[in-house]
Amino acid sequence: MSTRHSGLVGRARSLFVGAVAVALLAGCEVTNPGPVQDEFLGDGPSQQGMVNGSIRKLAEALNGGQAGLAIVGGIVSREIFPGGNTNYNLSPVVQGGHIIPGSFGPQFEQAQQARFIAEESVRRFTAKGAAPDLLYQANLWAGYAYRVLGEHWCQAVIDGSALQPGRVYFERGQAAFTEAIRLANTDAKRQAAQAGRAQIRLWLGDFAGAATDALTVPAAFRFDLGFDATDFNTQNVIQSANANLPYRSYSVHFTFQRDYYTQTGDPRAEWVVDPAIPFANSSLQGFGQVPWSNQRKYRGPGDPMRLAGGPEMLLIRAEAILAQTPAQWQQALALVNQVRAANVSRTNGQPLAPWTAASADETWARLKRERAIELWLEGRHWGDQRRWADQKSPGAFALPNYEALSSLFRANPRSSCMDVPDSERNANPNVPEVTG
Repeated sequence: MSTRHSGLVGRARSLFVGAVAVALLAGCEVTNPGPVQDEFLGDGPSQQGMVNGSIRKLAEALNGGQAGLAIVGGIVSREIFPGGNTNYNLSPVVQGGHIIPGSFGPQFEQAQQARFIAEESVRRFTAKGAAPDLLYQANLWAGYAYRVLGEHWCQAVIDGSALQPGRVYFERGQAAFTEAIRLANTDAKRQAAQAGRAQIRLWLGDFAGAATDALTVPAAFRFDLGFDATDFNTQNVIQSANANLPYRSYSVHFTFQRDYYTQTGDPRAEWVVDPAIPFANSSLQGFGQVPWSNQRKYRGPGDPMRLAGGPEMLLIRAEAILAQTPAQWQQALALVNQVRAANVSRTNGQPLAPWTAASADETWARLKRERAIELWLEGRHWGDQRRWADQKSPGAFALPNYEALSSLFRANPRSSCMDVPDSERNANPNVPEVTG
């Protein structure tokens, strides 16, 4: 047997993979076979299990367990309002929108394990002459793991490397998606990879490439990450953290979505209140009891989360037009409104009214708002905010004014991304400790 290694890579190597009950792509349930000796990982009976192990780790990182990236990012990006509950590692500082340097090591490790297992699967499957479809799956999940890492961490670390620009995650993810596209043997599989590559190319500033990929994905396309209602570590934590069983960890009150849904009936922003339960079950520092309202996007702890979809591809094409040829803003606005028209108001039973604009800058503002609505609670909005700031995208985009509600939101600067955690810094001699 090969020697085990310490540090993050060692922990990834020692994860003998089981499966998520919702086994994506494989289309079946897979049970945990128990520990497997290292030299047999990559053999035929273990291959699908390795891929499923990558999927599971991505589910844990993004929206499972104690504090998935989606709920943390949802609070920091002001998609939801904190209810004061410090379960799920939502400390008062995090509720105020600040990520303490060196924190959130488990989420970093899970996301890194997801990409490591997928890449190790590629290496081992290639050496064993595995079926092309298994190589496709491994490359696909490596691509999505890299996208999640790049959207949430400003700096990259790969297998014990020194700190690198966060762009490295997207570059490596693009390569993985490109190989998955080459290996895909159905339209749906190719579209899952091209949708992921379109997302990554938007971050890389390759707007032409992003639009080309997005154009190949039909508007009705959807690719999900599954969750397991019976396993705490892979439950949909956005749902379970606010399901009143027993936690009411956040509220839709004070967010953009609250008034927007009331005004439009847009089903993508639906929320509800329970008159018998007026408040979240904790007190928010500097505010007091928080009026409780709950999202309706996820109804159960096993509900999947969308990783990519056709409506986002229309919005990517619109953004590409605005970034490259802003004089053609009317074409971009038409694509944005195509997304809106596909949704029927719960208020009047009619397609949503189109956005209007009179300039490229106003169209940018409509695009940003539409992405915030379309991708609500999918772990994407925090990254979008940073990307637009980094790329100096035009168009006003106002956040809810939480500062006016409590000093908690004024105590520390709102973070734009995660910091490489102490768990990596302590185990990796090439990454310096946090100072100051």
